[in-house]
Amino acid sequence: MVPADVDVLVQRLRPRSDKNRKIIFRSIAGFFDGEKELLTEGICEVAIHFASSRYASIAVASALDNMFKEHWKNLNLQFVDHDNASEVDEELRTQATSNKRVGGTLLKQRILREGKVLNGGILKVSSFVNHMVDVDLMDICGEDLAERLRDTMPNKVLTVEATGLIPALAVGRKLSIPVVFARKSRPITISESYQTMYQSKTKGQLSELIVSREYLNGGDRVLLIDDFLAGGSTCEALFKLANMAQARVVGLGVLIEKTKDGGRAFLSGYDVPVESLAKVTINDDNTLRVDDD
Repeated sequence: MVPADVDVLVQRLRPRSDKNRKIIFRSIAGFFDGEKELLTEGICEVAIHFASSRYASIAVASALDNMFKEHWKNLNLQFVDHDNASEVDEELRTQATSNKRVGGTLLKQRILREGKVLNGGILKVSSFVNHMVDVDLMDICGEDLAERLRDTMPNKVLTVEATGLIPALAVGRKLSIPVVFARKSRPITISESYQTMYQSKTKGQLSELIVSREYLNGGDRVLLIDDFLAGGSTCEALFKLANMAQARVVGLGVLIEKTKDGGRAFLSGYDVPVESLAKVTINDDNTLRVDDD
């Protein structure tokens, strides 16, 4: 169990600590069957800028994972159809000790468990991303994207209502910058605006995006964030809105990239870094594969 004052202590240390300082969560798993005793350790290192008590669960999971491996080895168990199991285990251990990779790892696991492919190659992740939201997962994913794109030095995040706001708010909070979201209809509070059109694959029609001239300005360094990158139409519309305001787009981050839809190649002419936490491939038979990075 993590002491209740851990987050308070981290908050106090953060302002006076070097940004590269690490917080180490260490967990011990124990097993005793009346004769044999077994202890295994799990460790998670997190940069102090992102550290919070919830990362302790990664150390616990690592300790339990090591416990299971010891039991497998002692019982001389063998598994079939998992030729790359050792490589996967090593990758997960690396990801679990790096705050840059945790969000992507957890998101991929959730997609494999709960993601569903609908007709037309649409990936349904409504149970944790864009209908019922797992706020803890989205917060960790936001930290991941923020860390990957921090060096682009943005001063604003730009996204699309409504589901783009979910990762965008988490990224904006971690980078301590405001989030601007493009609206799909004009409220009476917006008089002067930038607007453009894009093709919505899920709706199958052209939609309008609107941003007030008040909140997007020349000289802004804009980081684009969205939940999906598919064909690239939505993200291109955000590029256009930024260009209209003479703002500079410095990077693009998404939760999920559908690799066969070609969005990354479509946007390559904008020459900005593109980061996705989970790359998925939807095959012609509507089966789903989560790709390795």
